[in-house]
Amino acid sequence: PWGVVSDENFDIRDARKTLDRDHYGLDDVKDTILEFIAVGKLKGTVQGKIVCLAGPPGTGKTSIAKSVADSLGREFYRFSVGGLSNVSEIKGHRRTYVGAMPGKIIQCLKTTGTTNPVILIDEIDKLGQGYQGDPASALLEVLDPSQNSSFHDHYLDIPVDISKVLFMCTANQLERISEPLLDRMEVIRLSGYD
Repeated sequence: PWGVVSDENFDIRDARKTLDRDHYGLDDVKDTILEFIAVGKLKGTVQGKIVCLAGPPGTGKTSIAKSVADSLGREFYRFSVGGLSNVSEIKGHRRTYVGAMPGKIIQCLKTTGTTNPVILIDEIDKLGQGYQGDPASALLEVLDPSQNSSFHDHYLDIPVDISKVLFMCTANQLERISEPLLDRMEVIRLSGYD
């Protein structure tokens, strides 16, 4: 979807209404997200921010990301990287291989039909490591704001600007995320059950 951008809504009241409609409580989490949207309103963009929602399973991390997409008026796409050990899942296969496909990021742009969706990378702390490369390093290129304006997918074989995408991640244990990856994220902690 070259150049197709969904209209963004940076209205703080609308965002608060959407978050309250979908989730009860979680006030500190909602306040942090509203601050994030407010800064986006001042700057005119939420580019360059990677939000990581960290907490135990079942505390609503994925549904909060969906609410953020709703409140911003963006399309939402989720994919899980739990146990992912092949770099080609992220960066695509070269077209010389049988059954070659573009990577998840390009598939997301194709599915949502816009260049500025909210992409939720689920279970980022459970990234696998295999003989087909290091997916954590491949994700660095995707998530780094200084690199992702010319993301190179092996299948398309041309630079694609994914800098307008808002990336969100979920994790259960921050200790298991590689340091360079964690440095690029703004962590929002969700408390356990009460």
